[in-house]
Amino acid sequence: MPQRDLVIDCDTGVDDALALLFALRSTSLNVLGITTVAGNVTLEKVIRNTLIVVERSGRKVRVLPGAARPLFGTWRTSELVHGNDGMADMFPDPASKPGEEHAVDFLIRTAMQSPQPVEWLTQGPLTNIALALTREPRLEERVRSMVMMAGGITAGNTTPAAEFNVAVDPEAAEIVFRSRIPKTMLAIEPIDEGAWLMPEDGEQLLASKAPWAHMIGQLMQWQRERFKAFGADKPEVMYDPAATAVLIDPSIAESKMMHVAIETQGRFTRGMTVVDRRWFRDLLGDQPKPNVNVVTRIDNARYRRLFLDTLLA
Repeated sequence: MPQRDLVIDCDTGVDDALALLFALRSTSLNVLGITTVAGNVTLEKVIRNTLIVVERSGRKVRVLPGAARPLFGTWRTSELVHGNDGMADMFPDPASKPGEEHAVDFLIRTAMQSPQPVEWLTQGPLTNIALALTREPRLEERVRSMVMMAGGITAGNTTPAAEFNVAVDPEAAEIVFRSRIPKTMLAIEPIDEGAWLMPEDGEQLLASKAPWAHMIGQLMQWQRERFKAFGADKPEVMYDPAATAVLIDPSIAESKMMHVAIETQGRFTRGMTVVDRRWFRDLLGDQPKPNVNVVTRIDNARYRRLFLDTLLA
């Protein structure tokens, strides 16, 4: 099968690094470039981390600088989870440099000029994507599909209502969710319930001589110890790699078309992905049409197999 052209938009922290290496080592994907956005850490740190990951991947892919702040509101970071530099504070600076083209320009140019429709994979706040869609509405016809690690079906992780990637820039998320691009939303619940990795998976990767696999083993080991310090003792739940897995092989997941709206005003619910799960909504006759393919379940055994087979190949 021919490779699928893909652009990844990310805010590289620990789980983003795993997701990037997963995508870069997949034989089914042709990664045209990686656009960066401030999220887990500052944009400068995100760019640094992304360059380090690409160097370890064994691939040559451009890294483009993007938005350094959300469209509106207060920006938040997540060093508590990812370390001061956003990637476990354990890797030396990269030798490579980012591209000079801005991420938004790159997103537009690649989609509009590609001979075949491109796909997008988003792992961070949706600021770059919203800016691109606002500047060039024809992207809605040129992007084949988009998989987003974003939102929650019933709750959040940054606030009781909002997941981090949406909470950082709700206005951007609203623009993206209202677009006509076919969208798959991978929320935190199916990841928590089915996209975890076991300590033995990390040990297997850590023992590998492949630099990309060894790096993942290092990051998994670091995060396991980090979470233990917080009082958690469970298999590693890594959010962003699950989105890569669903993009590579949608059959590992169950999903359903639902209507999802973004709350931008609520005092307690700003950044909430409001998923309409009412079984009787179609009987009401005046409801907005489903706009997002929402993943509801991930087959853990198949997820782990895909992840390990790809990284250890």
